[in-house]
Amino acid sequence: MVALPELDHYSADQLSSARGLSPAFARYEKLLASIPQDDPHLPRHKAWLKCVMASYFHTAGPAEVCRHWSDVADQILTKAWKDCGLDRFEAVLFAFGKQGAQELNLSSDIDVMIVAEPRDAFNIEKPLRQFRSLIHQPGDYGFCFRLDFDLRPGGKLGPLITSPAQFQDHYWSQGETWERLALVRLRAICGSQALAAQTLDLARRFSYRKFLDFTLLDDLKALRSRVHTQGFQRTEGELHLKLEVGGIRDIELFVHSLLILNGGKLTALQTVSTALALDGLEQNGLLPADEARLLRETYWFYRHAENLVQSIDDRQTHSLGTKTSLPGLPTTADVAVKMAAVKKLVSSLLGQVDSENVHLPQGEDAQKKWLAGLGFSPAAIDATWDQLMKSTALSHKNDRDERARQEFLFVFVNELAKNKGLDRDLGLNLLGDFVRATRAKATFFTTLLRTPRLISDLARLFCLSPYLGSILASRPELLDHFILRVDEEWAQDVGALLQQMSERKLLTELWGANQFLLDRNMTDLFNRVTDTADSICKQLLVQLKTEFPDSKVQMITLGKWGGRELGLRSDLDFIFVTPGAPTEADFKVARRMISRLTDPLKQGSLYELDLRLRPSGQSGPLLVAVDKLRDYWRNSAEPWQRQAYLRARPLTADLVLDKSLLVAKGLTDGELGELKEIRGKLLKPRKEDSLELKYAPGGLLDIEFTVQTGYLKHRRPPPSANTLEMLIDWAPGEPRLPQIYGFLREFEQMIRLGAARKISAVGPKDEAFRKACDFLGVPPEKGWANLLLWLDESRAILNRIDPTGLKF
Repeated sequence: MVALPELDHYSADQLSSARGLSPAFARYEKLLASIPQDDPHLPRHKAWLKCVMASYFHTAGPAEVCRHWSDVADQILTKAWKDCGLDRFEAVLFAFGKQGAQELNLSSDIDVMIVAEPRDAFNIEKPLRQFRSLIHQPGDYGFCFRLDFDLRPGGKLGPLITSPAQFQDHYWSQGETWERLALVRLRAICGSQALAAQTLDLARRFSYRKFLDFTLLDDLKALRSRVHTQGFQRTEGELHLKLEVGGIRDIELFVHSLLILNGGKLTALQTVSTALALDGLEQNGLLPADEARLLRETYWFYRHAENLVQSIDDRQTHSLGTKTSLPGLPTTADVAVKMAAVKKLVSSLLGQVDSENVHLPQGEDAQKKWLAGLGFSPAAIDATWDQLMKSTALSHKNDRDERARQEFLFVFVNELAKNKGLDRDLGLNLLGDFVRATRAKATFFTTLLRTPRLISDLARLFCLSPYLGSILASRPELLDHFILRVDEEWAQDVGALLQQMSERKLLTELWGANQFLLDRNMTDLFNRVTDTADSICKQLLVQLKTEFPDSKVQMITLGKWGGRELGLRSDLDFIFVTPGAPTEADFKVARRMISRLTDPLKQGSLYELDLRLRPSGQSGPLLVAVDKLRDYWRNSAEPWQRQAYLRARPLTADLVLDKSLLVAKGLTDGELGELKEIRGKLLKPRKEDSLELKYAPGGLLDIEFTVQTGYLKHRRPPPSANTLEMLIDWAPGEPRLPQIYGFLREFEQMIRLGAARKISAVGPKDEAFRKACDFLGVPPEKGWANLLLWLDESRAILNRIDPTGLKF
């Protein structure tokens, strides 16, 4: 480990001078006495103070300062890894970037990656969360190190823990040029030595090829151009030490480009160190001595200046301006001269960069004129754009991320404008919500810029549906699951499990509804949503029964859930049953089940519940024994209750329901009269300018009620709990009835997609109705006329076949 002078090496005047120059120095020095000995902040802050003093008073060069700081970071990360129990697993912590090269600057993120054997991937999650919290979370003593996992395979969209097979599959099937450069500086910090060696071998073979790749140089030139045109927003009077053309990133890009171009044949070039790489390039005749010296001296000149500007507030800034004043800090004029020399050298290999190529128009007036030319309304522009531009990236890397944010806005707005015929103003509004939600996660912008197909899909979704768009706009963290479409194993922790279930429910609606808009396959949508509700409730029961192992409680699904017809924003109708008399454990499981399903989460509760169909109604006992339920069906259930139970379905296959008990005694004349009266009270005649699809005569509830009455009267158990299957079975002479029911359900789902909130009544002028018509490809006037015709036709059919004889 590279040693630096201790603080007591310096005079009182020197220490006082450092306190005056750096508020962070004064703060950390004062904290030292109060930090516990075993807290990682103590060695971190001690090392940081020594690095600052060495930089201020030249008791060590920038290479030694960066190496010492990297060594201390290694020690802290290794100890935390062990303290969190991660050393018990076949797993490795790797570093990329500056920490990988052991050249970390004083306020840098540490780019890391976790590789673990698949058998340990699940067990490692909890200690890994502890590790991240210990190192990453700011607290009373400030922060320790910011950990950035976004360079892992798949980036932010990839799994946090990578297996060796996933590592190999990603890089060898999808790896890009920038990833070849990144893996040049991959270094194992701690963990399984065998797994580290295996992974590093894969990384070397990916980065360093023995055969010439004729497209590689073109890729490197394009990469350099993208780095400098999308990397940051230039500020008048300042120079960005890292991202300016001719700055730190340019030197690194140049050196690493030469390494991957030549390192496959010259294995001596395979090093993580920038200094050793320059030595190797010079020794092997790939870089003239004067050019190697220029890059070496300039690189450490920049790194020294970088450490100085970051020492003031311990903030990750790379901007050097006329207002920044520290002893030994170079002027912008001095830096500009060096940047010009580096730019000339790097451009000889990687081409020129048009640093003035800013895509987003500059200035408010120019931007609004651009938006109007793309077809956005003045109202939408005024309501959204100002806030979009003011929501600057909230990040310690604000220069880079703000540039990426503006580039993202330019690309996304152009994608929104391509959606002619859809609601582009809605898309712009939801884009505003999305940017506000992601401003604390600025890496979303660079991630999305690398995935243009995802931007295109999101833009279309934002223009299509307030409901779907608002989910993603407010929950950008769902994007990785939305794209990968992989369901994670259920978590063991209850809090994490509920959040996971909420996300899975939302994702199911996103996947299903997005596909429904493309193919209008309603059955597929209903199956997706129902399967997810089944899976969530089964897992919750399993989880709760581990707390109360004596419980035998089971669930019977009802209504649309029972018929496997759950759509968007549907409630869950069900009852609890037990094999024998309910026990205290059964009641505890049932009560907690209701609580878990209705607990307030980030996106609201999991489901709205309807328990009114339990025996004795809503005021009756929460649980009922199966034999009591059968007796209730046979002897005391009201006709309308027997109707509703026709759509009963056990949540698990080990519970068998005999629906013949429901229909065995048919309906008396008095009961038919009672049902006739109920049907008449349920229906709500449509108004001139609005109606309710559910309660309108001939509407959804009317059809369901009538067909269920028919099964009771004719003493026939239905073939399934599904309404469409009932209609086809019970009224084969009325083939239009199931068709109309399908049309109405389709319209219902389209209206829910088009509405920002759940609504009951709609009219031809309502925005949700107009959007539904857009989805269906019909003008609103024709859509309304069609809807009225379907309801009239359905009402006429029901008047003919209703067993109660009601003519509505």
